[in-house]
Amino acid sequence: MKDRLMTSIVLYGSIGIQKKELWEAYQYFLKLNEELGYTSTHLGIIGDQFKSGKLTPITRTEAKFKKACDNEENIETISIYALPQDFSQAAFDYRSFVSINKSFNNQFIVITVPSEDFSKINKTKIINDSGDFIKLEKYEVFELSVLESPLIYCSKVNQTSDFTSLKIIEKIEF
Repeated sequence: MKDRLMTSIVLYGSIGIQKKELWEAYQYFLKLNEELGYTSTHLGIIGDQFKSGKLTPITRTEAKFKKACDNEENIETISIYALPQDFSQAAFDYRSFVSINKSFNNQFIVITVPSEDFSKINKTKIINDSGDFIKLEKYEVFELSVLESPLIYCSKVNQTSDFTSLKIIEKIEF
């Protein structure tokens, strides 16, 4: 397991997309990953038909996810990973990570990439485009070791002081 610095943009607010629109959000973030040079390989979903949140290859899960969206089933969380073929632990080995998370009190969308690739992200475009998916209350750009888990930081389950490698780059509230 290799310690790498990841930079994330996290958008906090009310996720107002309807169940059918979740498929559109998913397609948007797949395309974003591709534009950043990452091939999305795995999904983690929590919802009516996806109880465990277990990470599975997109090729095995995407059709079931599409059907769940078409049937307007409840989906709480969808996470998209770009993983190398030889990964051992997805939580630490991913190349990029995107999550739409409606299951916490603080709903959020997060996009995480290696720090050296963050300059590829058009932050303004992502914020504007994400307005279709979230009623934005604030956003934050931060750098954090992959070993300290950017997702845990976004979830706000631990105190900010618990993250020793945390570097807050930008924080804006609306």
